[in-house]
Amino acid sequence: MAAKTLRLRQALGFHSRYQLGEAAPSWLCGGSLTRGLGPITEVGFNAMSTRLGNVMTNTQTLTLHQRPAGSNTLFVAWETLTHANNPN
Repeated sequence: MAAKTLRLRQALGFHSRYQLGEAAPSWLCGGSLTRGLGPITEVGFNAMSTRLGNVMTNTQTLTLHQRPAGSNTLFVAWETLTHANNPN
């Protein structure tokens, strides 16, 4: 379980860095990214940071910046209401 948790935490942090505006290195999509991750970090951030106590600086910054999270019109909707700072 720890490897899966680490992988998800690292993936959220990786995507959050570039969503926040960091320039993409040339090895990543030729250095050109289309940003638009949407309101999808709330659930993962709550689970990994609030519940498990992991430090997730980039993901926290992005999540707080996007609050209150809306809907991506697919399956994610209003996650801030159900997951923000939820310790259970």
